[in-house]
Amino acid sequence: MKHIYYNYDDNDVMMNIRNFFSFNKFKINKLGVAVSGGIDSIVLLHILMNIYNNNIEVIHCNFNLRKPDSDKDEFFIKKFCEKKNIIYRIKSFNVIDYKKKNNKLSIQMITRKLRYDWFNKLLNKNFYDFIALGHHFNDSIETFFINFFRGTGIKGLLGIPNKNERFIRPLFNLKKKDIIFYAKKNKIKWRIDKSNKHNYYLRNKIRTKLCSSISNFFPNFYKGIKKSMNIFYEESILIDKYINNLYHEITIYKKIDPFIWKINNEKIKKLNPLYLHLFKIFYPYGFCSINNLKNILYSKTGKHLFSKEYCIFKDRNNLIITKKKYLIENKNKIFYISNINNINIPIKIDFYLISYKKFDHNYKKYYENNFFLIDFKKIQFPLSLRIWNHGDFFYPFGMNKKKKISKYYKDNKFSFLKKQQTWLLINNNNDIILIVKNCIDNRYKIDEKTNEILIVKC
Repeated sequence: MKHIYYNYDDNDVMMNIRNFFSFNKFKINKLGVAVSGGIDSIVLLHILMNIYNNNIEVIHCNFNLRKPDSDKDEFFIKKFCEKKNIIYRIKSFNVIDYKKKNNKLSIQMITRKLRYDWFNKLLNKNFYDFIALGHHFNDSIETFFINFFRGTGIKGLLGIPNKNERFIRPLFNLKKKDIIFYAKKNKIKWRIDKSNKHNYYLRNKIRTKLCSSISNFFPNFYKGIKKSMNIFYEESILIDKYINNLYHEITIYKKIDPFIWKINNEKIKKLNPLYLHLFKIFYPYGFCSINNLKNILYSKTGKHLFSKEYCIFKDRNNLIITKKKYLIENKNKIFYISNINNINIPIKIDFYLISYKKFDHNYKKYYENNFFLIDFKKIQFPLSLRIWNHGDFFYPFGMNKKKKISKYYKDNKFSFLKKQQTWLLINNNNDIILIVKNCIDNRYKIDEKTNEILIVKC
């Protein structure tokens, strides 16, 4: 069965791109255009030259992987830009050296990371309002099948988005043959990347084998895929709205800075289907193992999981998510206090020194207002402030027997998060003087032999 080709007027592709910018209402003073030298990016550049004239600049990455072709691509782009009087930026990368340091990453993943890292730097420095990329509809189809075969949800079947933050893809609605037709009719020259014809990469196999075969059997292949992607997109919007409503239902408390999200664990356990709900709720925070998430629902208090940036832990009938850096930063830091007038610590603590004779013996008033009274003569500077470690112990106020800090936390129902955010005031001899905001060590309490009292307000 023959491929079905459509006849295009010269202006059809141009009009498609104009409609893209008109529909999205982009405000562009300066537009960066990522150009590899291949047909897609060169056609995109030609069209954008007609639309934005002097408001574009060319960006090119030379990954030095196809010597001497990589250098010929760079030379081709330089000559083109100089002839058309277009400003260009070219960056050369040593991908092989990067690969040696990051052996787990494929060459494709490395080049993608290096490319987008550089592009993002240019955007962050406001060289451009947007960067235009040459992805088209065939690229979206290839992404559709790659994600489908690897296993994915609806969003993995949407293809490549036409806009992703400040990256835009004006060709996203055009088929490859549209672009080829336009290039040949307008006698546009481009560079051929021979590696695109090799079936070493999965994307190339899908392009040259799978898509080609399917389109032979299904003349409306492209139209059907596009229709399906549009349906998937609308369904994803519907699901997102449901999940956003669900967030409100399961949320007990949420704070942005520092990030703390307290969730009703019992409501989550009743969701059906549970696995899909767990994925939708927690995947944005980097939690990918559904079995681990399910286990934590039925675990004891204190059970926790880490993703790359977040920690989720069980706190009685609730789950709490917070940023991992808050926990790690506190755990690894020690702050020193050289004297009561030299304090540089991460929490609000004030020290006052008074004579025992002038002390108001209304203890209740002090403790109700988070004032802790310490015998100053027992203090040895510098003091230190840190989070608890396993094996730490102290003598709770009013007791002559020592108690592990972990046991004190358990008896007083400290959550995992509270344990990581509760500071200990340590004497220079390594005694714990005070669990800040909670309990003083009995060895440091004041008595009738006290001459001066160190009041700690926290």
